[in-house]
Amino acid sequence: MNAEPSSKLNWLVTGPGAISGLIAAGLLEQQQSVHWLTRTAAQHTCIDWSLTKGSSCQHYQTPVFSAGQRIDAVILAVKSYDLSNALRRLDQLNIDANCPVIISHNGMSDIASKRPLFALLTTQAASRDGYAITKNGDGESWLAQSAVNQQQLLPDTIQQLLKTAFAPLSVVEDIQRRQWQKLLINCVINPLTAIYRVNNGALAESRFRAEKDALIEEFIAVAAAEGQDIDFDSAQQRVDAVINATAKNRSSMLVDVDNQRPTEIYAMNGFIVEKAGQHGLSVPLHKKVTCALGASYLSSIKSTTSRPKPDNAE
Repeated sequence: MNAEPSSKLNWLVTGPGAISGLIAAGLLEQQQSVHWLTRTAAQHTCIDWSLTKGSSCQHYQTPVFSAGQRIDAVILAVKSYDLSNALRRLDQLNIDANCPVIISHNGMSDIASKRPLFALLTTQAASRDGYAITKNGDGESWLAQSAVNQQQLLPDTIQQLLKTAFAPLSVVEDIQRRQWQKLLINCVINPLTAIYRVNNGALAESRFRAEKDALIEEFIAVAAAEGQDIDFDSAQQRVDAVINATAKNRSSMLVDVDNQRPTEIYAMNGFIVEKAGQHGLSVPLHKKVTCALGASYLSSIKSTTSRPKPDNAE
């Protein structure tokens, strides 16, 4: 890992998914070697996929990973409930235990792993239809400089390559503060778009103001109890900015509901409900949306055991 930033590294990326597709395309533009990590044993040796940005559409042919190949960095952009399985898949494929693993998912997770895990947060918006990925809105991203589960720094080469591949991206020392900021956005946009079946931009309408503000207020109270100081006005502005920047996007939770898939509600609003209980706080609206998109929703869909492949859109 002491190569210069222009070095060609071998990347293992889950997908092709929405966010993973954006990252993979950026890496390929820098002449990096990218291999897809599929959920199960690969049925194909190569995947044809595309990425559309505005009026431009780029087509790619990217190989599927086969055992025995050397990997320098892993990117797991998955649903929160699929992260444990994705990490186990790395073990099955005998990926070096010291290889940096960059994880990107919505909500909060508490994953035990001996591998060095580096959190990647983003407000970029994208969607996937089969192997066709579309970028739906601009945003910003943050990458942890240090592993979240052990004392290890992310190699400079990987940092620099990702700064270009997934711009604008900031490498930060305090990723936890950014995680709470991203969680705030998740806890407002995802449940409301899924419940009301609307694109992100619709949440700018005045009819949603009261519920947005209530979710924000409850969130801030829990965050404060967890040692995170978040100002209401700045939180409101941050949420509204993402809504406007990703107006055409359909949130990952809305996509999940439309496709009768389990949602990530327990890693988002459910996390807030859990923390609120620990601190003796009342969060009625977070409880309401967690129930609506959690237990009640799961009982209403036909099957939760044989899931379709996750969309990976964050």
